[in-house]
Amino acid sequence: MHLHESEPLMGWPMAASPPQPVKTFDAGIVSGDEYGAFTGFAQNGETQPAFGPANTVPLERRKKVIIVGAGINGIQQASILLRDGYVKLGDIQIFEALSGYGGVWQKNRYPGCACDVPAMIYTTSYHINKEWTHFYAERSQIEAYYTEFAHKYRLEECTRFESLVKCCTWDEEHMVWHVGVLNKSTGKTEHWIADVVCQCVGSLDRPKWGNTPGRENFKGVVWHTAHWRNDYDLSGKTVAIIGCGPSAAQVIPEVIDKPKHLTIYMRTPPVCIARNDFAYSRLFRWACRWVPCFAWLIRTRMNFRMMRFGRKMATDGDPLNDQMTAMAVKFMESEISDPELREKVRPDSKYYCKRPLRLDGFYKALARPNCSVLRENLVRYTEGGVVSSDKKTGMETERLYDVIIFGTGFNVAQFLEHEKVTGLKGLDLQVKWKDHPEALYGLASSQFPNMFYCFGPNSAHVWSSQQDNWERQARFAAKAVKESVLRARKGVKFAMHPKRAVERRYNDEVQRQQAGKFVWARPDCVTYYKNDAGWNTYTMPWTWWQFRQMLTNINWKEWEVIEKPLKRVAID
Repeated sequence: MHLHESEPLMGWPMAASPPQPVKTFDAGIVSGDEYGAFTGFAQNGETQPAFGPANTVPLERRKKVIIVGAGINGIQQASILLRDGYVKLGDIQIFEALSGYGGVWQKNRYPGCACDVPAMIYTTSYHINKEWTHFYAERSQIEAYYTEFAHKYRLEECTRFESLVKCCTWDEEHMVWHVGVLNKSTGKTEHWIADVVCQCVGSLDRPKWGNTPGRENFKGVVWHTAHWRNDYDLSGKTVAIIGCGPSAAQVIPEVIDKPKHLTIYMRTPPVCIARNDFAYSRLFRWACRWVPCFAWLIRTRMNFRMMRFGRKMATDGDPLNDQMTAMAVKFMESEISDPELREKVRPDSKYYCKRPLRLDGFYKALARPNCSVLRENLVRYTEGGVVSSDKKTGMETERLYDVIIFGTGFNVAQFLEHEKVTGLKGLDLQVKWKDHPEALYGLASSQFPNMFYCFGPNSAHVWSSQQDNWERQARFAAKAVKESVLRARKGVKFAMHPKRAVERRYNDEVQRQQAGKFVWARPDCVTYYKNDAGWNTYTMPWTWWQFRQMLTNINWKEWEVIEKPLKRVAID
């Protein structure tokens, strides 16, 4: 299925829903310096270094493909390119800001960090992990799996760790990308060149802090769950956790025994059910390792179950959504006996139930004597703590803390916000995306030739393996690389980017097909899936089968093609 084959599309532009009642979803945007500082890079204020001519770049820094990020998507992208065989290890360069493979699972090291998607699904289709010990996987197991995955394809030979990509600039004369990479050890920005850039940084990568003013005034100790301070002992401290999303909800049961007192500022109660994790039997693990196709069959069966029930659970008004919400409320009430606390953590609306969190110990931790849950409006941060106001009376109260931990999640409203990306005719990607990010199939933007994303805007859903979606995007990018290689053999330099009209129509359809259908599209559903204007930046409406069909082949009617004789664009 391609765009021109679908039903007629609506006009442009169109918001997914009216503005949301709480505006914090795209607050806390980080610059390249701030992003790098999270992982120890020096802040030099340099957004776009002055590049020399292309012919001054050493040969070893000229690559066919540069991949930004060595997490799940970067590893999948590189391995698919190598499996296709049109490029070799020496043609690829991977840059990773962290010190190892795993991406979000390398970065997030907070206590209790784990995945609530079944482990067998949270794996790549052509490299299924056969070593899972439990139904759900902890962070360390996922990191180990993807590290082994990378080593299987010898990606360590083309990966530079502690290397932060700060800018990408398209060179129309030579039809290449100039890429500025900050080397952590030297503190210098290196100049690289590539025919194709694959942005594999993902969406859950850039911490946000909310828009409550005064955060910089707090004189105590502060950090975000995405950059956990394992060197700091919380014992005997007075601690506040801002937010109660998945990360904070996993942290709370793990740290509740340490602080003198823990206060949780909860804007929207999470919807939770029991985790019900269990260890796989020795027979099951033996079968995964040694019985042909056994692991594949298990993964496929789980995926089909997600496909069957996931969309129903997310559909507004579907009985399964009501059942899951009722199950979550029953679970909460079985864990908490205090009537006042029950009402504080009771979900505000059944429509918030997109996919319930699977947690153990969370509600019981909230009921501990040294824990308080506040459903107040944040007003400001002070030198000593937090000022909040009662939602009914408006009365303000300042509470003092030794430590403030932000569990405020990630900014998915402004993809690639920390990287200066300049396309055709000097167009800045963030200027183009001022209102909201958009990309054709979540993998490419018009006016930015030969740049492809994995887990780009509107690439997520909750009804099948995310890895399978990202794999389809990586395979499409590999087709573009193949096309570039084949045309180069004929003496032609090749680049492609989406037609603007097609890109607009696709994104309009992404919004239209979710509005009035899925629970997160409701104006009263408070979710990071949407930006402050109500535009959904995160999810897509398509099934995996539909998305796969869209990306099976390149539909050249949807793409602008740039071709020049190799001799005219050659770098001397």
